[in-house]
Amino acid sequence: MKIFKLFMLCVTAAIAFGDIAAAQSLGIGAGRQGSQNYASNAGLASFLTEEAGMDLRVQSYGGSGQSMPLIDAGRLDLQLVPSPEFEEAAGGKGAFKGRQLSQLRVLASLSPSVVGFMVRADSPYTKVSDIAGKTITYGYSAQPNLVTQVNGILAAAGLSIDEMEPVMVPSVPNGVDEFIAGAADVAFFALQGGKTREADAAVGIRWLALDDTPEAEAAMQGVLPTGYIKTVEPGPTAVGVAEPTPMMGYDYVLVAGAHVSDEVVAQILGALHDDPDGVRAIRSTFSEFAIDTMAPDFGDLPYHPGAMAYYKSVGLMD
Repeated sequence: MKIFKLFMLCVTAAIAFGDIAAAQSLGIGAGRQGSQNYASNAGLASFLTEEAGMDLRVQSYGGSGQSMPLIDAGRLDLQLVPSPEFEEAAGGKGAFKGRQLSQLRVLASLSPSVVGFMVRADSPYTKVSDIAGKTITYGYSAQPNLVTQVNGILAAAGLSIDEMEPVMVPSVPNGVDEFIAGAADVAFFALQGGKTREADAAVGIRWLALDDTPEAEAAMQGVLPTGYIKTVEPGPTAVGVAEPTPMMGYDYVLVAGAHVSDEVVAQILGALHDDPDGVRAIRSTFSEFAIDTMAPDFGDLPYHPGAMAYYKSVGLMD
């Protein structure tokens, strides 16, 4: 009888521990409301809550330049971030020179993301190379890591910021506001950002094209190693794209702190892996999500050990 009672106590404790683990609250960072980053992370949080029974608290910041240090310090747990921003932070480069974030780890690549330069639809400009000498949003004091992305697009067109007239703004949503107000000829933003539709409704927009050549891509990667040229096709989710338009692309990467347990990482990746249609339905940003591209080779960028173990178990990593 005593043995049976002891057995039942152990079973009860195991169930209670499982319930506690399932109810563990995780903090997921996000950009400012209205940005692509906020919508993407909020959508991912809802997906993991519904699909995996996880409890995720979305916390909005000015940009990943503010939230990634919190993940590194263990005060936040995870966030979807553009690979160029993660590459700078993990490598101690660019905006993170001298303050490397060594506790950031890759969990997964969810999809390509596209960014570029918008102009008014009634402007004469159609290519990035057309805008030399024009006013352009720049600076991004709350999102300084985005400066490299702007510089990469300019480099792909054979330009530099020295040939432009910068309009200094604290964030990309603020930059779009300045663009709408007529204070800038060109604004940098994400194709799928909420502010994109706002700008199009307010003034009508067109995205500027890059030359889709190996030389242009090499010039871009000389500034932004994880960037590439991606041609965007016209469609209902591509506001401001009237014809095939080569723009800057990069991977949207789910990043976690090294402090996040292997078990939680496996739970997250299992939910993504087992329901790719659900991931693609989160929002149009993830429309190209595919299981076989969840774990690309990011060179020196470190994967979480729990992610490596999971990918090995499902045959996605050697």
